[in-house]
Amino acid sequence: MILALALGGWWIWGTPQGPLKVKAGAVAPISMQEDVYATGSLVPVSRQEVRVLTPGRVTSVAVKVGDSVQLGQTLVTLDTTLVDAQVAQAKANVEAAQTGVNVAQANLADLKKAQSVSADASASASASASASASASANANASVSADADADVSAVTVAGLLADAYGNGIAGGLGDSAGTDSIGGTANGTGAGDLHNSGISVSPGVVKQAEGVLSQSKAALKQAQEMLKVAQAQQGQMIHKAMIPGTVLEVNAEDGNLSPVQVPLVVVADLTQMNVEAQLNEVDAGKVQMDGKVAMTSKVLGDTTVQGRIVGIAPAAVTKPSLQGNASPTVGIKIRLDQVPAGLKPGFTVSIQIIVATKAGILAVPQEALFQEGNKNYVYRIQEGRLRKTEVKLGIGNDTHQEISSGLNAGDQVVLNPSKELSEGMTVAPEVGSGGA
Repeated sequence: MILALALGGWWIWGTPQGPLKVKAGAVAPISMQEDVYATGSLVPVSRQEVRVLTPGRVTSVAVKVGDSVQLGQTLVTLDTTLVDAQVAQAKANVEAAQTGVNVAQANLADLKKAQSVSADASASASASASASASASANANASVSADADADVSAVTVAGLLADAYGNGIAGGLGDSAGTDSIGGTANGTGAGDLHNSGISVSPGVVKQAEGVLSQSKAALKQAQEMLKVAQAQQGQMIHKAMIPGTVLEVNAEDGNLSPVQVPLVVVADLTQMNVEAQLNEVDAGKVQMDGKVAMTSKVLGDTTVQGRIVGIAPAAVTKPSLQGNASPTVGIKIRLDQVPAGLKPGFTVSIQIIVATKAGILAVPQEALFQEGNKNYVYRIQEGRLRKTEVKLGIGNDTHQEISSGLNAGDQVVLNPSKELSEGMTVAPEVGSGGA
């Protein structure tokens, strides 16, 4: 009995075992599309938030949530009492500055006319003096001219006193004797200079030009201050900058305007974007204008097409309770149309087509395994396993492109276990072997 058992055991263990049965797939050329999947949120393409930097009294809220508004329609108005007064004062300052410019321009014109008349008179006098045959007459004429010049310098001040008043008289003062202009008792205006025959020196004209420049600068400053006041006035009346729908109203008549939240939010709901975050690997695959298919629970089986219109230039990492999460890259997708029922803030699913190839060699995803940073398959060659490194191309949920390492028709093991090793004898299971 014991001998029989021993002989039976020897027969079982001594008999050679057959090849290990494995499930296999074949390497074959196929057409394949690589996709990236993600979730995102719907946001309006155009959105306006009415905000204020400092609180003010709300005098009128002209809209409510859900209202449709047109471009330029008034949304909310704040108290304008103070800014109205500031605008009125600024306008008065502009008018006063303009008057100053007008006076300075008139004075300068009169001085230039008088200077021209004086020059003509001097030329005539010189011609007469040259024609005189008497040397003593020439000498007397010269002395007389000097005396007249002294008298003219004194008289000019009186002629300009009324024209310049308190504005130009002080500005034209000059310590150089005959160029000094001051008031006199005769009260003659500057407009009479060109009729008086009085000599006007170049220095006086230059000073008048300086006063005109200062007056113009003062006018420009007053005009800029008016623009500022009017801009502040305009900020009290907030209007719609886009046509759309009112999404939020956070202001009430008679209350102070909040500064932490927008007073009113308006958005155009006819155009929507999807904003999503992609991991580092997927972000490296997408490109601008890439095609996107979007689905949503509210749309059922309906798919909406779109394209990528924005890719963030930098990745972001949001901290969490478990520590920093992996970096992600934001993308923006413009939908071709917005079906009824979609609302801002809805979560949607997106499928981004990143590559499409035809006639490429591919293997089922379950044939691949990794060791370190390299990818391998077990290739079946003449009934034995050959561990083969492969280079990958595009991939999808079911297949992976093989750019090098395998040939069409090669058989590879699917779902290889750790018990498999190089050179092991195997045989494909019945019915396996196709990709």
